[in-house]
Amino acid sequence: MKNVYLRSMLAAACAATLAACGGSGGNLFLSGSVVGLAKTGLILQNGGEDLAVTSGASSFVFVNLIKSEDRYDIKIKQQPKGATCTVNNGSGKANSFSVSTTVVSCITDTYALSGAITGLSADGLTLVNGISGSISPLKGATTFTFPAVADGSTYNLSISSNPAGLICRFQGSISPDGHDIVGVMGSGPVSSLALNCAPN
Repeated sequence: MKNVYLRSMLAAACAATLAACGGSGGNLFLSGSVVGLAKTGLILQNGGEDLAVTSGASSFVFVNLIKSEDRYDIKIKQQPKGATCTVNNGSGKANSFSVSTTVVSCITDTYALSGAITGLSADGLTLVNGISGSISPLKGATTFTFPAVADGSTYNLSISSNPAGLICRFQGSISPDGHDIVGVMGSGPVSSLALNCAPN
């Protein structure tokens, strides 16, 4: 009788240990890779288990172990702020090996960065945003737009070349010649910039 009692206590202790380790009779890991996650707030879900994935992570592993023949269905419970993630190869049935074929791909949201132009009476203006590209508004243009700037990124617009006979300056620039302007993209378009051009 004493031995039966001891065996029962041992079994209970083992079950508690497995539960603490995330096991529920399973011995297989449910994991995958993460690509392009530069934002916080991503939460994955499999059944009743949620898993937060940190910014910059390249992989994930659910805490709860699964068993052979268990079905899994990994979904996005919460998108990261300022990005959109999708799950590829996220559902199926486990065999005798841990699952690691799921890929979560994330793309940071982008928004238009634009502003007004006054006095552009000649061609030759070129604006550059860091190393991400350049635009050349034509004579008579009253606006400029960089169509895709990443959420939360720092922008640094500068005048690469002035129009013939004109000097252009950004309003609010902290550089002495008004040659550039720096800011941070929020979670939406920015259209408050202003560029003034005048005869030199």
